[in-house]
Amino acid sequence: MAPAPVLLPTPDPSATPDPDAAPQAPAAAAAVPLTPEHCTAPSRLAARSDADAGAPTIPLTPELIALLRGELEPSPEDHSDFALRLRFTQQRLDAISPSLPSATPPPAPPQRPQSPLPPPTSHVPPPPPPPRAHADPLRASSSAASLPSAMPPPLRPPSPPPTRPNSPLPPPPPRAPSPPPPSAHANPAMEMVQLRVISAQEDTLHYRPLVRRARLAFEALWGRYHRNAENNPVPGSRNRADLRALGAMIKGRLCLNRDKRIVGPVPGVFVGDAFNYRAELLVVGLHNQTQADIGYVPASKLDGGHPVATSIVSSGRYLDDHDNGGVLIYTGSGGSPPNGGNLALTYSCNYGIEVRVIRCHDCHASPSGKLYVYDGLYKVFSTSEVCKFKLVRVPGQEALGSNTWRSARDLINQLDAKIQPPDYITLDMSKGKEAVPVPVRNSVDHDVFPLQFEYLARPEFPAPPAMPGHKCCTCINAKTACSETAGCACVKRSGGGGPAYNADGMLLRGRPVVYECGASCGCPASCPNRVTQRGTRHRLEVFRSTETDWGVRTLDLIQPGAFLCEFAGDVLLADDPRIANANANANTGASTEEWACFIDPRKFPTRWMEWGYAPAAVLPADGEEPPRFVQCPAPGYVLDISKRKNIAAYISHSSFVPNAFVQLVVRGDEDESCPHLMVFAMEIIPPMSELSIDYGLDQ
Repeated sequence: MAPAPVLLPTPDPSATPDPDAAPQAPAAAAAVPLTPEHCTAPSRLAARSDADAGAPTIPLTPELIALLRGELEPSPEDHSDFALRLRFTQQRLDAISPSLPSATPPPAPPQRPQSPLPPPTSHVPPPPPPPRAHADPLRASSSAASLPSAMPPPLRPPSPPPTRPNSPLPPPPPRAPSPPPPSAHANPAMEMVQLRVISAQEDTLHYRPLVRRARLAFEALWGRYHRNAENNPVPGSRNRADLRALGAMIKGRLCLNRDKRIVGPVPGVFVGDAFNYRAELLVVGLHNQTQADIGYVPASKLDGGHPVATSIVSSGRYLDDHDNGGVLIYTGSGGSPPNGGNLALTYSCNYGIEVRVIRCHDCHASPSGKLYVYDGLYKVFSTSEVCKFKLVRVPGQEALGSNTWRSARDLINQLDAKIQPPDYITLDMSKGKEAVPVPVRNSVDHDVFPLQFEYLARPEFPAPPAMPGHKCCTCINAKTACSETAGCACVKRSGGGGPAYNADGMLLRGRPVVYECGASCGCPASCPNRVTQRGTRHRLEVFRSTETDWGVRTLDLIQPGAFLCEFAGDVLLADDPRIANANANANTGASTEEWACFIDPRKFPTRWMEWGYAPAAVLPADGEEPPRFVQCPAPGYVLDISKRKNIAAYISHSSFVPNAFVQLVVRGDEDESCPHLMVFAMEIIPPMSELSIDYGLDQ
């Protein structure tokens, strides 16, 4: 879909010119009003119907590029992600401008008198807005390209959708009426597009944050509906919090690509990405069916009159299915005759259209019991009369996600059997100090840098000062210990909003500080409010990388909100002279190497605000009180990792889309100025994926 049109008023053609007015010079390029045609000119090539073939087109000139670029102003709230996407858009416009001939765009056609726009029809799904009032960059920057020319007959998308109903000014004069759509139920806003080739950098920095934001909103809504169903169970009803969250996102226009069916890769979705629910596939536009395994564009929405498949979910439920990763023998929807999804797959074979393949796996770690892994693009090469399809993976893609999972499982089996695989320099750098061994792998060179330090599992804070009036909790029942209904003092100390963790130990939402029960509390060690005190439960390893030097990756599946590890090192209080010397050297520019050995809790950005929160407009009215966070003092220490540290010190930095974040945690009667630095997962992290957090280096 094109960017939201910037419509400027044009002179009234019926107005009488002023005879005393001075003659006006020809309008400069910057004074040309922007119309929807101007905005769509540099970003897409829309396929037109025959009735619109003779319609005038807007020439793309350097003056028009300069005009469009000038409309891209910094975010009024100075949001870093939005400003980054604006810079990328401006760079793209700057790259286009030098190759265009100079010409003045034609004057805009006269417009009808201003009148309010009619409300959208109920059957047209409105486009999803971003968190602010700007046009969605994912949809504004997607360019449509014609489908391969070898496809008989040609598939033409329907006419472009009308102007957005939220535009305050009237739309431009309509063109000649187009023929009616093939079906009365056809969605005029639906469009099938094949995106242009997107660079890896643009996909990571521009589109990935949009996918992340949509998935975080879904996760927050799912958690809200799930908690509500558990606290207020309805006999005989199923707890489908995933479908309710999907419905809320559709209603709130938060889903991506709802107004188009994308053929080929979906921007911002990477090979190997994992999803707990089918509903998440619809949220990001990877699949478009809540139950059916074949996602397709129906014939009623294509001028060619034939359906086309865009994605399939392979669950291996038929015994005669064959899957070796690169080649998939897939049985269509129930082995039924060639109609619906089966017919769409047949035409995808005829047209040579690439189909997205999502494999469904049984997974006890997933709340749904299933895990959906995106394995990339496949081509349908052959079909049979019994609706069997042979799909062959398109070469040149990232490693097959499902194969990576199998490799990680085999590696874990070797490590559990105390067998040292090739390139591993140790099976446990912690030497038993962690609940789970921490292996170290180096397949690049012979460097053994991590073994040159003493491993410190957790920091050693000074004894806390006496806190008059502070009372630890007295919960003693292990089953109901430290729940909000039991009146736990530590839970209430967190500022409302319910307990910090769920029954599975997942952090429900980020907070300025999470107050856990401590040594002085009466609750047992199995208390659900002692998650970080039980240590890491995930298989993490330190590995040597040619891109990030040393890093940390997971060998098993990590669910969002899971506790990963704690930062450890020698504690230096704020009045320590070593901190003053490091600050003095940094301020004078003499040396900044000293700060490279320090972990300063105050420099971590507030990434916790992104976890567990959905837009207020789509939150259910379930009576759950909003959190009232208490004001806590800033951390008064730094960690010196020059001599002693743990696995957290090797986690890489990412300021764009980190998959983990730092959460401050205080236990019992500990000093609030010395909170623990705990690392939690922000998304589903598949096996063999590297961990990353935002250290605040770009601030």
